Amino acid sequence: MRRLLAAADSQFLPCLAIGAFAGLRSAEIQRLKWSDIDLAQGHIVVKQGVAKTASRRIVPIRKNLAAWLAPYAKQTGLVWQGGDFSKAQARTALAAGLEWKHNGLRHSCASYLFALIGDAGRTAGELGNSPSTLHRHYRELVTPAAAKQWYDIAPEGEAANIVPIAAAAA
Repeated sequence: MRRLLAAADSQFLPCLAIGAFAGLRSAEIQRLKWSDIDLAQGHIVVKQGVAKTASRRIVPIRKNLAAWLAPYAKQTGLVWQGGDFSKAQARTALAAGLEWKHNGLRHSCASYLFALIGDAGRTAGELGNSPSTLHRHYRELVTPAAAKQWYDIAPEGEAANIVPIAAAAA
């Protein structure tokens, strides 16, 4: 993941971070607007017209994702405005020396998130699928320690000093 993030151009980087650390599907990211991302409140609203399942959900923004998205806080319009999303994925993977797997970031996020949270219902709610799907495909694929490492991936020097605004006000 670090190699992908390092290889991404500035336009594609937030898409990678959202896929990897919030678990949105590639198609959902392509329909997502910056106004759906609330860094101050710490969540992404995946609206009915954006979600694959046509069911609205609210996805928490964890500390590392907040750090990756902070430079984009004043952006407007669609998150992805760079044309062919698949080509951007392939270009980034090639630059990182990796092979792209369709929705691989979402699958990774699901595995790490389930290990981190340890609650199938809550994890399923964040991802927009069912607890049975989580148990069938993502249960015990990674350890809680590996999940912590995944969610510690942040821009250099940023992880320790990013505090969500809502938490700071409390």
